[in-house]
Amino acid sequence: MTTGAMKKKVYQYLDAADEHLLHIIYSLLKVYKEDENKENLLTKEQKAELDKTLTAHKAGRLKYHTLESAKRLVNKK
Repeated sequence: MTTGAMKKKVYQYLDAADEHLLHIIYSLLKVYKEDENKENLLTKEQKAELDKTLTAHKAGRLKYHTLESAKRLVNKK
């Protein structure tokens, strides 16, 4: 479905919506708009930690395990 077709369908639903549905849609759109206005959902500390991990990953400094390898490590303890 194209964006235009979806908009047309949404407008049709809104025209026929009862008060309860309108409250739900309004609340959803309000939260969406508030989230859209936030520059970053992470704290500075969280962003720094993610950046550090990504850098280590790109440099090949992280060690990964297969599922079987992880199971063996867990079962050893």
